[in-house]
Amino acid sequence: MAEDAGSILETLDRAEDAFSGYPAGEPTYETGLNPEANQPPAIQLRKACRLLDACRTLREHNGYHTSVIEMSFAAIERTLEFYALLASNDTVNNFQNHKRAYDRAAALGVLTDETAHRLKTLYLDNRSAAYYRSAVATKGQAETMFALAVAMHDHVKRFQPAGIRMPV
Repeated sequence: MAEDAGSILETLDRAEDAFSGYPAGEPTYETGLNPEANQPPAIQLRKACRLLDACRTLREHNGYHTSVIEMSFAAIERTLEFYALLASNDTVNNFQNHKRAYDRAAALGVLTDETAHRLKTLYLDNRSAAYYRSAVATKGQAETMFALAVAMHDHVKRFQPAGIRMPV
């Protein structure tokens, strides 16, 4: 029977504690993030913004194409979830399926059905291949996915639902 190394178990204990709220001292948050602004739409928008910033950082280091692709897909989803949470009665729990964000964006009119379908197909056909390395990610793929994520983010920020003031 396998025995786990003590260093793994000790580190696992600390990781579990870190997510349980038990670590000693005051929490240290990312610069510029307000932990009090924890409304679900704001959380999703903040995640999308941070994912795009992380992509920019990785791209400056001329590589990490797989990570940039993965984070670009995630940023697109978080951006669409932000809009859906802001413009509807959806909750974060409605978005346990990666395809849901695209479907809701079309249903809420922020994207056409055709564009939502194309985005979902792009995700289904390519995200897993790049992430699980059954295909090697290229610089061109990373650059175009990042550009798509930025374009989606900018589009949604400009798309204001009737009667709702966007926080961006």
